[in-house]
Amino acid sequence: MRPWTRQLVARLVAASTAILAVGMPLLTLAARPAAALPPALATNWTITGSARNHSSSPEIADVNGDGVPEIVYGDLDGWVHVRRADGSELPGWPQLAQPDGAHPAAVESSPTVADLDGNGKMTVIVGAGSSWIANQSGGVVAFNADGSLRWRMQTGDIMASPSMRPVPDGYSEGVFSTPAVGDVDGDGHPDIVFGAWDNKIYALNRDGAALAGFPFWQDDSVWSSPALYDIDGDGRMEIFVGGDSTLGGSVPWNGGVFWALDYSNGGIHELWAHKQVDEVVDGSPAVADLGDGRLAAVVNTGSFYNNVASRQVFAWHLDDGSPVPGWPVTTGGVNSGGVATGDVNGDGHTDVVVTSRDGNVYAYRGDGSLLWKVAPQAAGEGGGEVSGAPIIADVNGDGKQDVVVGNGWATFTLNGHDGARLFSPLDEGWSFQNAPAVGNFGAAGWRLVVTGMHPNGGGVVSSFSIAKPGTTNEWPQWRKNAPHVGAPVSGGNPIAPNLCARPTNPDAHPSDASGRGYWELGIDGSVYAFGVPDYGSPAALGIHSWMVNVAPTGTGNGYWVLGRDGGVFSFGDAAFQGSMGGKPLNAPIISMAPTPSGKGYWLLAADGGVFSFGDAAFWGSTGAMHLNAPIISMAPTKTGKGYWLLALDGGIFSFGDAAFAGSTGAMKLNSPVISMAAAPSGTGYWLLAADGGVFSFGVPFYGSVPGTGVCSPPRGTQIRPTKTGQGYWLLAGDGGVFSFGDAKYFGAKGGLSFAAMAVDLAVRK
Repeated sequence: MRPWTRQLVARLVAASTAILAVGMPLLTLAARPAAALPPALATNWTITGSARNHSSSPEIADVNGDGVPEIVYGDLDGWVHVRRADGSELPGWPQLAQPDGAHPAAVESSPTVADLDGNGKMTVIVGAGSSWIANQSGGVVAFNADGSLRWRMQTGDIMASPSMRPVPDGYSEGVFSTPAVGDVDGDGHPDIVFGAWDNKIYALNRDGAALAGFPFWQDDSVWSSPALYDIDGDGRMEIFVGGDSTLGGSVPWNGGVFWALDYSNGGIHELWAHKQVDEVVDGSPAVADLGDGRLAAVVNTGSFYNNVASRQVFAWHLDDGSPVPGWPVTTGGVNSGGVATGDVNGDGHTDVVVTSRDGNVYAYRGDGSLLWKVAPQAAGEGGGEVSGAPIIADVNGDGKQDVVVGNGWATFTLNGHDGARLFSPLDEGWSFQNAPAVGNFGAAGWRLVVTGMHPNGGGVVSSFSIAKPGTTNEWPQWRKNAPHVGAPVSGGNPIAPNLCARPTNPDAHPSDASGRGYWELGIDGSVYAFGVPDYGSPAALGIHSWMVNVAPTGTGNGYWVLGRDGGVFSFGDAAFQGSMGGKPLNAPIISMAPTPSGKGYWLLAADGGVFSFGDAAFWGSTGAMHLNAPIISMAPTKTGKGYWLLALDGGIFSFGDAAFAGSTGAMKLNSPVISMAAAPSGTGYWLLAADGGVFSFGVPFYGSVPGTGVCSPPRGTQIRPTKTGQGYWLLAGDGGVFSFGDAKYFGAKGGLSFAAMAVDLAVRK
């Protein structure tokens, strides 16, 4: 029987040290001719310090809920940082990761930011424990957005197997694995999944308690970060993760194992597994369709045996574990950094990018054929081994995917088509053994963020300005997305769970006089038509940016779709009148309202700023006011000579000929108000709360969702009136539609995940 986790840690310490020793000839660099250098990215700021930033990749996520993301990462001193776009720490941060409640533990895991309660408040979840720092207790710590502790848990001490004699050393084992967040047990709430060096795979509920049947005994240490995806469509996310295996344990093999685990009947079960991989599967799987119409898990292995399998990248179908044709592929060295998937050559098909310790970055087509192989460093530059993970994003704004990756000397930006350098190396002289990240920081613009370390001590964090992407970034950070599931987000919503049942209510007063149908808009740019023609969508054009509104034209023969960045997309007979796309904004654009003539529209920002286009007149805004709560919605009057603005606390602001009819501003609410609809008569309006409650002011009450007993909608719900004003529809975040009064039910999408959640309903009147 070969040594267990503590010995594995020792060999990985040695391997990691060797990487830096070989890859960091900092004092013998040969300068390249100035004429050969590509252009440089503008540096926003660089922060250096004593704390080393090793394997913890930065996550870009909106922690404090102000509409602008922050940069979240950990370091080897045990600090978890949350920095604003200007580099300053968010109030309450940094915080020490202390799984045992008393002593800090180094952070190698990448923090995950998720809304665990469905109330818009984020939690930062991070694993702790390092192969670089001895004698620390590992586990997972969850922090509230303000830095206060939500919960902590410790893993177990190492033991050979459940039936063998424990060999404890007094410290709980580390968590190198990045937590993934998704609904594993199907209860409608997110769970937290990760592996640990105590030979177990964990799934915790949002309160930090283990789900029934967990932890799952894995036979040996787990370094892999799990991917989550609901492959069987049962509303529960399956777990796909690699591990170590040793002859004599539950997996009879010296090498590695890859698990596909399914939660059902109150316990965890093997969906399928590959139990005889010839190398430890340390890699973290990426889930993608490689071209045969079936999703696959793509994963690299490790370096323990240093054999052929150490240089291979595998791809197995997600549903049954069968190999994808053309895979595995074999590179020229150990593939320890990780994989990323995206269409890097622009042919409409998914490619795979992997890094190797032979000094090269490899890009493969979905069929396993080599697209390109590039050594990012030039002759005379250091850091030959590439042990960091790549990301895939459009960093030069040309609408095509590029590759960004670090090595032991710098971070490199590569053209996705052929791997050629786009910009000069970033942060030369620093080592990068994690993944960079790309994100939109609102008024501060798009940024590329890197975190690294120096072999002689000290860490670095830098922010660089990049062009606004001309397309949706396909793998912009470690593990692809904010919940770190390493996959397209599926059912079993990882951030805001689907709490709505699919609509079953009958038509109360079915009448085409109330409207001729409606369109649902998904946050991913998809438009779903019910009783009406489909005039197109941003998603169909390959645009998957964050969408917030769909608004019909006066004829009902077209609509506008609004993006959160202020971009406006026109379909059917909708005429483009202008937008805020590409313009500096103080706050994200959150709402759109057309004028009665259909020859103009207003755009609303989260700070209450109003932007007028076409024949839309400006009647005032709250942009310069001090508000108790942010503005979230607007509704024009029937004349178009005024509008109401709705704040999150239910406060109403009236401009032009909009008459104030009352509000919930002074009421104690069970849930916040999230949407408003003005009656066609102009006599009043309805307000909708997040729990489905409806409040009527100057207009009749026709019913609400809580009274039906069928739904507790997630945020993203909207209310839209009928043409007669004698009823309304409620749209739930999962795409369910509920009709009241004379609103006719035409159908609904239903069952949408958070990544494609319904955000607006446009009625054809």
